[in-house]
Amino acid sequence: MGISDGVSSLVQMCIVKVAQNMNVLERKISDLPALLLKELLPHLNIYYLDRIESVAFTKGISTSSLWASIWRDLDQTWRCRSKSGLSGQDWKQRCLERLFHMVLFTPFRHPCVSKLNDSSVLSMTAEHVKVLSLHGSSRSICRLASGELRSILTALEKGVRSLKLLDANSLLKHGRKNVMFVLHRLLDHGSVREVVLRRSPHPSVLIWIASRCRGPTAETSRTEYLCQADSDVDLKYNTVQGEPAAKRSRPSLSLEMEENPELLCSTFLSLDGTPERCPEGQIDSLDFEVSSCQILTRVSHVLPSWLRLHTLHLHTDWLLTEEEMSVLVESLRLLFLKPGCSLTDLRMSHVCSHTSMISILNACPTLQSLSLDIWPPLDNGMGRTQPVFTPNKELCLEKLTVKSSDMPTTVESFLTVLKWAPKLSSLHITGVRNARSLLQMLSESNPILKVLHLEDINLADCHPEILHLLEKPLLEDLSFKDCRLLDKCTVKKDFMVPFVNALKRISSLQKLTLAHNRLATSTIETAELFSGSCPSKITHLDLSSNFILPAELLEFAQLVETYRPNQRLTLDLRFNPLDRDAEVKVQAVKKLLPYCNILTDDWDSRSTMADHVSVM
Repeated sequence: MGISDGVSSLVQMCIVKVAQNMNVLERKISDLPALLLKELLPHLNIYYLDRIESVAFTKGISTSSLWASIWRDLDQTWRCRSKSGLSGQDWKQRCLERLFHMVLFTPFRHPCVSKLNDSSVLSMTAEHVKVLSLHGSSRSICRLASGELRSILTALEKGVRSLKLLDANSLLKHGRKNVMFVLHRLLDHGSVREVVLRRSPHPSVLIWIASRCRGPTAETSRTEYLCQADSDVDLKYNTVQGEPAAKRSRPSLSLEMEENPELLCSTFLSLDGTPERCPEGQIDSLDFEVSSCQILTRVSHVLPSWLRLHTLHLHTDWLLTEEEMSVLVESLRLLFLKPGCSLTDLRMSHVCSHTSMISILNACPTLQSLSLDIWPPLDNGMGRTQPVFTPNKELCLEKLTVKSSDMPTTVESFLTVLKWAPKLSSLHITGVRNARSLLQMLSESNPILKVLHLEDINLADCHPEILHLLEKPLLEDLSFKDCRLLDKCTVKKDFMVPFVNALKRISSLQKLTLAHNRLATSTIETAELFSGSCPSKITHLDLSSNFILPAELLEFAQLVETYRPNQRLTLDLRFNPLDRDAEVKVQAVKKLLPYCNILTDDWDSRSTMADHVSVM
């Protein structure tokens, strides 16, 4: 071992020793040179990394990559998701939020929490939790109601904006009173404005949550609302089931929770005297999953009172029937007839047939954002009355997302919507057929369209219409994902060259997605986006899943190196067989790094059939 190796080893030993004794040496950290401080940071646990990052910042050292590395180590699914655009603080927040959940719900040990007990980790991370997920055993959640973790619950009350109840039914089986106290503190005393309910919550939980969706002008008291809603829900439920109400127990929470949360607070907080009236939470966004019969018996009944809601996401794991859709649309109509209605964003899954889209928009004319997952009807729909728009009716719709599942849907229903939605700025359509008329309509209407995502749509025969569509000057985000763009090209350059030139003329375009289009060698043409006197201003280019080989990437990289883009580019290269020649891949990446933030992965193309499917 040479002298330099020995010195290096000695330095590393000292750094490790300093990291192990930070409780004594922390006050001396500011005296370290920047180079040594940078080497020390990866050896620290999260407590000291958080405490000395301000010192590191004054020396020009960012901790962003360290927080990102810890997060990736904690979340093994990170390769499937793009997180590259996060700032240093965002990485830290995500990392500490993840750690909070892992320590609260599971026995957890990791080098990043070495020498820290669970209580210390929870205390440090609680203030960084913005989205709190409660699931699994209620034992961990009951701990939050205890005096031991009261300060942590207080921190959560201040910081949590979104609450996820992933299985409320199982949570309430044991320690029900403790769990409801935690929910009451978070929703009524805390800052929670978004609630997510999964696995078909018990009707009483849904009613309790629903009472916090009412508008500020509602005259019904808290107790009157809960009792009336629960009574009517019970009556409707028993009527639908054809069973006398006397034979069924009312699905309600304990009276002291529903009608007197003040008593619950005073019990857990050991307050003396008459407790002050607790505030009632105000939910702006509700995302929940319902099971069979809940739309007819519960949701449709309380939905017209949800004046405060801005966002409503309704999920089902089964296809909504015509009767259920009819009842739901009528409830929405009643809601939108009320002057205080605030709903602007509606999302629904498993909607039966594309005609439902027009029915919903007729009932909700002031809706600004609509997202539907459309499935084919169980029957052929023959003889069913087709809904139509009121003549000269102008919609307020700004964003439309429609996914046609299982079976491609024709575009006729979209054309009517596009015609009467002049304010539409974002459109995302998946799985339609006969797309030529859709592209023609988009070229003629919707003058302020900025975001256009087309996915799983065969555009192989629509090249003239695509080029005409690209004359829209305001597009900022354009996606042709799995659109078979080159499937019928004898000479692929015949389309790629005018296509790239048309894209360059859109000065507003920032993001371009061409994933899953089997571009392969045609990837090279996309480098021309950055050539000439007026290069494209794109900052995000998605070329994932295009069967790009290392040699093709190298040629692409050489062109990028020659053209030198004016702005730094985020380049997505995931799920391409770049492992076929590791040396050439390294050469290509080395040329791209001065100009690109590269999203890549360790995908093994030889162990899958994906490369075969890409060229079928």
